[in-house]
Amino acid sequence: MAGQCQVRFEAAGRTVVADLPTGSGGGKDSVGTRLTVRYQADDPQVVAREEDVGGGGAALLAVMSGVSALLFLVVSVVAAVFVARQRRSDSVPAPAVQEERQRDGE
Repeated sequence: MAGQCQVRFEAAGRTVVADLPTGSGGGKDSVGTRLTVRYQADDPQVVAREEDVGGGGAALLAVMSGVSALLFLVVSVVAAVFVARQRRSDSVPAPAVQEERQRDGE
């Protein structure tokens, strides 16, 4: 099967051969390459590469989502302030225009 990577290691005095989960980076290494794995003590068949357990990808996704949400919020507030100022300036004529209208008899 394409993409299926197996690891062999010692656990509790016996040799275990287990499949790495789909999507792990184990397929990038050559056959026979030594790598560090983590496994569940009660079930050594559940295994993952050390590099896949750190959580760096999930942390990066959380940070990027937070930054995106914050940026969206800031842009929304700036746009709301801009629209409010535009409406306010359009509804109140400038003092010079009011004086001209009074002189012209309007």
